[in-house]
Amino acid sequence: MSAHVPQICVADLARALDAVGADPVRQYRVARMLGFGHGPPPPGPRPDPAIGPPAHVPQAEDAPLLPPARLPGAAAVPPEPPPPPLDPGRYEGRPRPAGLPVLEPVDHDAPDPTDWTAVPFLDQVTDRHLTARPPLEPLLTERSSTAILNAALTTLVRDDGEPDIDALVEAFARGIPLTRLPRAPRPTLRFGVQVLVDRGDGMQPYRRDQQELARRITGLVGAELTQIRYFADAPNRGTGPASPRTWQPYRPPSPGTRVLVVSDLGVGGPVLHPRRASVAEWYQVFHEIVRAGCTVLALVPYPVARVPAELTPLLSALTWDRTTTVSTVAALVGRRR
Repeated sequence: MSAHVPQICVADLARALDAVGADPVRQYRVARMLGFGHGPPPPGPRPDPAIGPPAHVPQAEDAPLLPPARLPGAAAVPPEPPPPPLDPGRYEGRPRPAGLPVLEPVDHDAPDPTDWTAVPFLDQVTDRHLTARPPLEPLLTERSSTAILNAALTTLVRDDGEPDIDALVEAFARGIPLTRLPRAPRPTLRFGVQVLVDRGDGMQPYRRDQQELARRITGLVGAELTQIRYFADAPNRGTGPASPRTWQPYRPPSPGTRVLVVSDLGVGGPVLHPRRASVAEWYQVFHEIVRAGCTVLALVPYPVARVPAELTPLLSALTWDRTTTVSTVAALVGRRR
């Protein structure tokens, strides 16, 4: 015999709500009990008495709550109030769980207040701070820059120094007649120096260093024997002692003059530098200088390994930074003499 489950209709709900009175909370609970507060649970197989009940049977509170059904003319149901906050005092006197460490209270002393009146104030920013230039730290060390420049710019002149005693003794021992007195070679600055200063974009970060270098060279060699010529990127595009408007085609100096080129030789500067000098341009310039009977020394603000290999047979390249010493310059220039 099959069990008959009676159906609950809206009329039953109306009678039940009329019996509980006008309390909205009680009306909501009665509606839930009659199946109007949420949807009915999905149908499923009935449990077998031989197997026993399932491990967990969801209760009415486990199902998600849906807002109650609003009936025509029924009052709005207010939401349930939030749970009250936890009261720490309600846990006093309870036994402490075993296995947990006991934390002892620690006293912290408040830090001493800072006496801002004892702290010195910073200087007020003025126009002098905004326009003043920082002190210059030259690329060559201050204490050895003069010696480095002297070793780099001197020219070794043979048979111009003191009498060469070793040559005299050897000539006398071999019975060789002397037509002239042999003399030892002597370094000198009397032939002067020509300084080619690159003012292109690649050397823009070294403007102040170039000015300081030109000043030191003029003081060392003398204004009469020093030629300062400026150019941009390559000397064959024009050089001159003043404004670019007065620059003329480059001409090598008189024979015996040391030519000092202060440039990056086209290896530095912006990546998309439109006026970067090519290796062919520099090769032409150095070839003309060597043909004129002069020697070339390039002062490069990069490692000398970056100098193009095509140019190294025509010049001596020196790194322009604080690692350069007098012995380094003497060894480099001595191999070119």
